[in-house]
Amino acid sequence: MEQNRTDALFLSISNGVFDVSRQSNVDAVPAATGNYTEKPLLLNNPYDPGSDLPGALGRGQATASALGNFFKFWAYGSTIIGAVVADQFLGKFKTICLACFIYIVGLTVLVTTAIPSSIHSGTAFGGLIASMVIIGLGTGGIKANVTPMCAEQYRREFAFVKLLKSGEYVIVDPELTVERMFMWFYFAVNVGALSPLITVNVEANVSFWLAYLIPLIAISISAAVFVTSNKLFYKTKPQGSAIVDAARIIAVAVEEGGFEKAKPSTMQAQGKENKYPQPEIYTDELVEKVRTGVTACKFFVFLPLYFVSWIQIWNNLISQAGTMALHGTPNDLLQNLDPIALIIFIPLLDFVIYPCLRKYKINFRPVVRITTGFIMAALSMVYAAVLQHYIYKSPPNSIHVWIQAPAYILVAFSEAFVIVTGLEIAYTKAPKTLRSLVSSFFWVTIGIAAAICISLTPVTKDPDILWMYTSLAVITFVGGCAFYACFRNSLEPVPVLEAASSESPAGIMDAAAMGVGKTEVV
Repeated sequence: MEQNRTDALFLSISNGVFDVSRQSNVDAVPAATGNYTEKPLLLNNPYDPGSDLPGALGRGQATASALGNFFKFWAYGSTIIGAVVADQFLGKFKTICLACFIYIVGLTVLVTTAIPSSIHSGTAFGGLIASMVIIGLGTGGIKANVTPMCAEQYRREFAFVKLLKSGEYVIVDPELTVERMFMWFYFAVNVGALSPLITVNVEANVSFWLAYLIPLIAISISAAVFVTSNKLFYKTKPQGSAIVDAARIIAVAVEEGGFEKAKPSTMQAQGKENKYPQPEIYTDELVEKVRTGVTACKFFVFLPLYFVSWIQIWNNLISQAGTMALHGTPNDLLQNLDPIALIIFIPLLDFVIYPCLRKYKINFRPVVRITTGFIMAALSMVYAAVLQHYIYKSPPNSIHVWIQAPAYILVAFSEAFVIVTGLEIAYTKAPKTLRSLVSSFFWVTIGIAAAICISLTPVTKDPDILWMYTSLAVITFVGGCAFYACFRNSLEPVPVLEAASSESPAGIMDAAAMGVGKTEVV
C-alpha cells in the first residue's frame, strides 16, 4: 500500500511523541541541576522568589560543570548497553519499556532527595549522584532505540515511479523520505526540549523538588501511552546472535587484513575455509553488511570534536549568563533558544531551503551538511569567547544576558546539520539487525565529548575559561575541516533515476522513457 507525503511526517512525529517526554527530562533535569549543584542554599528562604540565582548544594561552577558532563558521558555512553539488550535479547520496543521504568525510578530518587529536609540533612548530594546514574542508564536504553524504531515504521527501500493527478510522472525517493523523517523526528524531540521554560521558572520561584516532579509526571504519562499503544507499531524481532556474529566477522577481518579477505568465498579460494569456525549464516552477504555498518561508524570519528562545543550550552554558557545582567531572567533560561531555533529552522529547511537546493541541482550531500554544522558550532564558540572578553572588560553584571542569544542559535542551526544527518547515516548504512548498535555508536560520541569536557574542568574558571572557548572554537573548526578532507568523496547518494529503473517492480516502465520531471518525497 502506497504511503503519501503526509504519512512520512505522521510516522516521524508520532514516533517522536514518546521521545518528546524523554527529552523533556534529559534537558529539564540538567537545566535545573546546574544551579542546584553550583549555588548555595539561601539562608532566609531556600526558594526566595526575589533571587536571580537559586541554589541548594553550593558546590561551585567546577563541580556543577563536572557533574553535568559526567551525566552526559554516562547517559550517552550507556546507549551501547541499550543497543545490545535490544539487538541481542529483547527487541527495541521492550527495551524502551524497560528503560522507561529505570528512568522513572531515577527521577523518583531525585525528587525525594531534593526536598528541603533532605537538603538540610546533607543527603541531597548523594541522591543527586545516584539519580544521575539511574536516569543515565534509562536514557541509554531509550535513546539507542527510539530513533531506529521510528525509522523502521517506514518500510519502503527502493525508489519508484508515481503518476500524479496532474498526469505528471515523478520518482518517489525513499532516501529523501528517511531524511525528512529524521528532521521531523528531531523537530518533535525539540518540542520536548522546551520543558526547561517551565522547570527553570519553577526552581527560581517555588522549589527544586517541584521542578523535578514535573518531568517525572510527564515521563510516567507518556510511558503509559507508549506501552498501551504497542499494537500500533511495527516491531522487529531481536536476532539473538547478531552482535556476536558481527564481532566474530570483524575479528576475522582484522586478522585477515580486510573484510574482502574475510568473506567465505575468498577464504575458500585460498584454502582457509577450515581456519575459523563458521556458522551457516556466515556468508559473503553478511560480511558485506557488517562492513557497511563499520564504514558508517567511521563517519562518527570526528564528531566528539563537534560535541565538545555543543555541550557548552548546557553548562558553561549557563554559568557565563550568571555573570551578566539578568533583569529577572533565570540564567538557565536562554538554553531554550536552542530548541526554539530548531523548531523554526527545521521546517524552513524542509519546506524552503532543501527543495530550493534540489530545484537548482545543488547537491547538499551529508558530508557537506555535517561540515557546515562543525563550522557553525565553531562560530558559536568564537562568539562566546568574544563575549567573555567583554564581560571581563565591563563592570560586573552590566552586559545584558540576552546578548548571549547568538551563541545558542548558532549551535541550534549546527544540530540540524550534524545530529540529524548523523542519525540518518547511522540508520541507512547499518545492517537491519544492528541498527540500534550503530545508532548507539553515534550517541557515544557525545559521551566521549563529555569525557573530554570533564578533563577541561580545571580551566572552567576565570580567567582561563576565555581561552577554553577560544581553543574549542579552533578544535571544532579543525575537526570540521578534517572531516571534510577525509570523507569528501564518500556518502554519494545513488542516482534516483538509476534506483527507480533498476529496483522498481516489473511492470513499471523505464523512468527515463516516461519523461520524469522531478523527485518527490513519499
